[in-house]
Amino acid sequence: MQAKKFVLLAALCAPQLVQAQEPALPETPKVVADPLFKKLARAPELKEESSGKWEGSFGLGLTMRRGSSNSTEGSLSLDAVREMRDSRLLANAIAVRSAENGERSGDTANADFRGERNISEHMFGFAGAGAERDMLQDLSLRGSLSSGVGVHWLNTEALTLNVYGGLAYSWERYRNEPDARGFEGVLGSELRYELSPTSRITHRMVVYPDSVGGGTRYAMQGDLTTRINSHFGLQVAVLQKYREKVRAENSHADTVLFTGITTAF
Repeated sequence: MQAKKFVLLAALCAPQLVQAQEPALPETPKVVADPLFKKLARAPELKEESSGKWEGSFGLGLTMRRGSSNSTEGSLSLDAVREMRDSRLLANAIAVRSAENGERSGDTANADFRGERNISEHMFGFAGAGAERDMLQDLSLRGSLSSGVGVHWLNTEALTLNVYGGLAYSWERYRNEPDARGFEGVLGSELRYELSPTSRITHRMVVYPDSVGGGTRYAMQGDLTTRINSHFGLQVAVLQKYREKVRAENSHADTVLFTGITTAF
């Protein structure tokens, strides 16, 4: 009799148990189909690390004098960089051509092309080629092929400083002296400082502690560039060279200061 009562009680409670075990209402979708929330549902857009294009400036300057003496001085400057994911290419040049009374008197130029590839977060390897002309030192042409390693000493949005060192094979061709060639050590630095969204300072130095021509020599160049508009700007540049061993009675150091108009690309 008790068993029958238990079965009857279980039969009466069964609908309530089934009703209690019914599945809950479906969850609200994670992405709400509402125009006001579409932006919230999208993944954030990641900024590209680099454009992969050459960026920089090209400048020209000209000074002419006519009268008691005829003199012409023209200047050219180039500063360009191509940033990629793990590497970059750099090209820079400063050149001044000076002529007096129709004769060439004091041409000077420095040019450098370098490729860098990151080894780690703070180190990179490089290979480069350089050229120089300095008629005040009777140097018709100097060429250099270099390779080594460097360190990203500072790397912020406004300021970058890289230092590097390595070995170079260089050759020097003089106007009235025997040529010189061989291996030499090379040390260098490069600094870029963004003064403002429209102004920038760059400074470069290359030092050869024991050059193929004999003694220590270095070349240092710096410039201040300010944009006038999106296409043109003004530039003040300095090129200084020092050579411990000089030909004839030339000066050990020469400094050139010039201004020009630049265009960005």
